[in-house]
Amino acid sequence: MTTLMSMAADSEIIRIRIPIKVRTRAGRKEVVAVQNEPTPQEALLRAVARAHMWQALLDSGELSSIGSLAARFHVDHSYVARTLRLASLAPDLVELIVEGNEPNSLSVRRLMKGFPIRWDEQRAELCGPDEL
Repeated sequence: MTTLMSMAADSEIIRIRIPIKVRTRAGRKEVVAVQNEPTPQEALLRAVARAHMWQALLDSGELSSIGSLAARFHVDHSYVARTLRLASLAPDLVELIVEGNEPNSLSVRRLMKGFPIRWDEQRAELCGPDEL
């Protein structure tokens, strides 16, 4: 990643940081702006929030099935099913995620693989004995 810098005429230095990558395409070098990726905690928080929102849509009757959720949000049926499981996370785990204090072992990737439905088993499997 490269950072661009600019100098003003009166010798004051003004730094402008633009994250970029230089890629080679068809033999030519091309400068591409890099978008900021969400932190792992932000991604986890978004996934849990999405799960609760989708569950609320099902509970309210606005949408009647996982298939209708998938169609409404233009995502795969299996992604909706895996994401909806996050709505069953133990409340204290959700609180840790919201506060940004979740254990390092807790990630979207890890949660999407599945976890126990019982909250005590979730804590043991996802956080380990020393992390809660």
